[in-house]
Amino acid sequence: MKLLYLILLCALPAQGFAACAFDTNLAPFKVASSQAVDTADIPAPELEDVSFTRGISGGAVCDQLGFLTIKLRWPRGSRYDLEEIGFEYRVVGGEPPEGLLPAGPVVAAGVKGRRTEHQLTWNDGRPGEQEPLRLLLEVRAVTADGWRGQPAQVRVGGVP
Repeated sequence: MKLLYLILLCALPAQGFAACAFDTNLAPFKVASSQAVDTADIPAPELEDVSFTRGISGGAVCDQLGFLTIKLRWPRGSRYDLEEIGFEYRVVGGEPPEGLLPAGPVVAAGVKGRRTEHQLTWNDGRPGEQEPLRLLLEVRAVTADGWRGQPAQVRVGGVP
């Protein structure tokens, strides 16, 4: 019986120190050139939906994560298929939480036809500690050979 209590005492504090194992569904997209070149020949992605969920104050390790989901549709008529491109994000307005945006072009797992979904995460903190989330982002398609397409604007929360 004492052994059981000892195991429980050792296990409970460890939950607070464990890192959240949840990760985004995005992977880096390799581009041949370090500097992409803008072109009007690649269309802007079409924005289907944007939603975000704030962190909560539960006791689980991942409860304080915020989630930003951006659903995109690739326009018909492009000479590139969705499987041939990645996407890059840039802040146009507002101040994003640390770690929200990927550092370079990304591609999502599970591309379906003309649709893709990007799941971005950040450490949002408990509800009383959270900052307002008001962002204006640009998302652009990027090809493996270094071409960058037209931007689509993504509004998150209120307009910054």
